[in-house]
Amino acid sequence: MRPLIGFLLKTYPKLSETFILNEILELERQGLNLHIFSLRCPPADCTHDDVAQVQAPVTYLPSLLPEFDPTQEKQLIDAHLDLFNQDSKTYLQALQFYLSRTEERRLNEFLQGGYLAWHMQQLGITHLHAHFANVPAVTAEIAQAFSGMSYSITAHAKDIYLSDNAALDRRIAKAEFVLTCTDYNRCYLEQVSTSHTPIHLAYHGLDIIRFSPVLRSQSSAVPLILSVGRFCEKKGFPYLLKACHLLKQTGVPFHCAIVGYGPLGDCIRQQISDLGLTDHITLVGKLTQDQLIEYYQEADLFVLPCLVTDDGDRDGIPNVLLEAMAMELPVVSTDISGISELVESNYNGVLVPEKNELALAQALEALIRQPELRITLGEAGRLTVLDKFGLTSNVGRVKDWLLKAVKQPPMRPQTQARVLGDLLQLTVS
Repeated sequence: MRPLIGFLLKTYPKLSETFILNEILELERQGLNLHIFSLRCPPADCTHDDVAQVQAPVTYLPSLLPEFDPTQEKQLIDAHLDLFNQDSKTYLQALQFYLSRTEERRLNEFLQGGYLAWHMQQLGITHLHAHFANVPAVTAEIAQAFSGMSYSITAHAKDIYLSDNAALDRRIAKAEFVLTCTDYNRCYLEQVSTSHTPIHLAYHGLDIIRFSPVLRSQSSAVPLILSVGRFCEKKGFPYLLKACHLLKQTGVPFHCAIVGYGPLGDCIRQQISDLGLTDHITLVGKLTQDQLIEYYQEADLFVLPCLVTDDGDRDGIPNVLLEAMAMELPVVSTDISGISELVESNYNGVLVPEKNELALAQALEALIRQPELRITLGEAGRLTVLDKFGLTSNVGRVKDWLLKAVKQPPMRPQTQARVLGDLLQLTVS
């Protein structure tokens, strides 16, 4: 009988996390039996069609947030009472561990962690894989304190660089293994970690067949520049808009389509207006993956000017770069984080310094004026993705690590107990 493995996400499904959806589908194709846990319910908007292909059941953990619900509160409390009645010593040890942490205390995460442990017991799940080293890993660590189950982590970007290093080190130490999507991240996590927990490089995989190139006309009168990403600071969209303004001033013909959404949407719309680019830039909004592929097919080149924010947030290797390169689109991005592990400048794409609209405009102009260069870079880009980022092989390694972890004996919490009345010290936030 195939073991049942828990898969913990902050929000499932999430439109911007196609890499996780692709991984789940491929793990299932390779024979894994999964149960998905989500800390939050998804917003009521569009989702990718492929979500319907996922076979794993989904459990949305009861929550006191964003709005208090007495029914969900009762579910959380009942689970905790059952855990306490099963083994009061272990329960008190879990409580002591939680109260001894240096991080801010949140009643909701403590309650969700206990509920997760309780529900995994009901399902017979002994190993949990958490995507992201922040909130999901926190919840997995709390669940482990209650039940002794093992967990592993996939760390990505924001969850690495905006986390407290001591807390991150502790979560790594308790994990069976840690995966991360760039070697840049792996080296950073190796420096943070003081334990012997293995930290593996696990590049995202891409469905190469789905993202196949089409024959493009290289004589388009108005080349289409495509960009895709969440409207947040680390994607660098203000620098793309400034670069487009420079292109307009030099008289280079172009149109730019930006696919995305997010907190900086109003600022981006205002900047487009202020720069007089309303006739040159279209904000497309949210798209499913199938809809996005149609834009890849129409585009002449792809750009994403990622940057490192002042607080340290940054991308790993944005999945949209993989998708564009698989479609034989020449890509322009920046030489930060793990992007140079994918893009070698002037071989399979172009890299420019971050926060530099002049260099970005010059790179875009060069590609617009040289159709042959676009073809050369695009073909090399697809070969790179075929070589290093195939879905079957990359997810196959994830499957092997997960199956190995399931065979490990469960850990037992080692902290000392304190009285249950310490629960009153928890604060709701």
